Amino acid sequence: MSQRTTSSLIIFVLLAVVCTVPAHADKVKVFVAGGYEDITAYQQEQVTFISLSEFAEVVGGSIAWEIVGHQARYVDGTTHIDFLLDSPFMKMGDTVYNITYQSFLRDGQLFVPVVTTLPILDRVFLRKLVWSPGDRTIRAESEYFNVTDMSVQAKSNGLLIEIFLTTALNYQIFVTEGNWLNVSIRDAKVNGQRILSRKNPRYMYNLKVHQVENNTGQISMRLKRKVENWHHKILYDPPRIQISIPDVDFELDTATDAPVIGPDEKIDVIVVDAGHGGQDYGAIGPKGTREKDVVLEIAKRLAKLIRKDKQFKVIMTRDRDEAVSLERRAKIANDAGADLFISIHANASPRSHVRGWNVFFLAPARNDSARSVEQLENSYFIREFAASSTESNPDLMEDPVLGILNEMLLTEFQAESNDFALIVDREFRRHLETPARGVDQAGFFVLNKVFTPSVLVEAAFISNKNEEKLLKSKSYQEKVAEGIYEAIKRFKTKYESR
Repeated sequence: MSQRTTSSLIIFVLLAVVCTVPAHADKVKVFVAGGYEDITAYQQEQVTFISLSEFAEVVGGSIAWEIVGHQARYVDGTTHIDFLLDSPFMKMGDTVYNITYQSFLRDGQLFVPVVTTLPILDRVFLRKLVWSPGDRTIRAESEYFNVTDMSVQAKSNGLLIEIFLTTALNYQIFVTEGNWLNVSIRDAKVNGQRILSRKNPRYMYNLKVHQVENNTGQISMRLKRKVENWHHKILYDPPRIQISIPDVDFELDTATDAPVIGPDEKIDVIVVDAGHGGQDYGAIGPKGTREKDVVLEIAKRLAKLIRKDKQFKVIMTRDRDEAVSLERRAKIANDAGADLFISIHANASPRSHVRGWNVFFLAPARNDSARSVEQLENSYFIREFAASSTESNPDLMEDPVLGILNEMLLTEFQAESNDFALIVDREFRRHLETPARGVDQAGFFVLNKVFTPSVLVEAAFISNKNEEKLLKSKSYQEKVAEGIYEAIKRFKTKYESR
């Protein structure tokens, strides 16, 4: 074959591939949590392709690229679906599905045919996903869950586990090798993400949720104490499965002054935390702008917006230039019974060209960028610990009970905090023109002792001269506040409608 023939063949193949990808972007609406979200879509003849990447941000889950350019994995809780790019096949578990039309990659996002993919996603999210081609809307009905939540509490004579239902369901309980306590529920649609967020390291090594295709749901807990006998019953107000595991010694291992954390019905108490203050200036910009000053202005504007909305109560950890200790910030939030804790900061980097905003939630840092922000924001509190905690009680940092509590707090509201961070991220993309650095996780001290979903917002890089100017401007401060306020309302709607 001649070189010219080979080149022509390559061009023909490339043109064929390009022609199979729609040329013009459009929008599809997703109705979820009482409101509409726009996601990117493409139309090819009579077939609508939606961005599964944006869909996951709205409804739940995430996209993981297994082999960049070849395969993508859609992950939600313990369930995942594999898509082979430029192929009409996808795989969930051991089952291969033909979705008729080829999925494709465009602008770093995965696009799939909505009409054939949606029925399979319905099984992943365990909620009704209805496509209306007339008004180009996907409706996600959260009422589809009938196993909605779980709580685990230590009592004086053992452990009390409750699994919350929307109606009474038949179930079986059995223990398997490895001290796994399994609850199998017939005709169940389990809110897997919510259940998994209730994993409590004080009482269990592991927690898993399984959804079988015959509508049987199973919740499996690998408990730390040996399960020799148990009692169970169904209760009706509210409907729930109650499991009691007697153990007269249990209280000796789990006694703590920490409050019992369970499902909250209302999102109405918001704590706004302006970072730094007093002698802690935070980061300082090239023109001398102090982080503690600009974040206080943003916090005040946010508090003003929230106060105008009579459905919320807002509390500020500081409303003036004063130093507020880590313990005091956490105590303010916990004493108020906070439903959301929002800590506002400005980022900094030794590289002056770095720009953009971040939203963080509490979890171990996954990359160098998150670790550097973690170290920056924790530096003042490290000095605070060195000056007080270890001097007054040198054994405090080695206290095993404290370590258990910290581990529990790290995971207790991780799912909700991540969810709220994603909602803030979406609102910032609408309100702010500065670059989006997205959602990340890190171990911030200021979030670690707060008994509620919480996020840390880095509004911009004060070390960048252009963003330093933005942070000082009233208009940018107002846009940051408006983005967070809109996210609070969407979070309230989403969680109170469950």
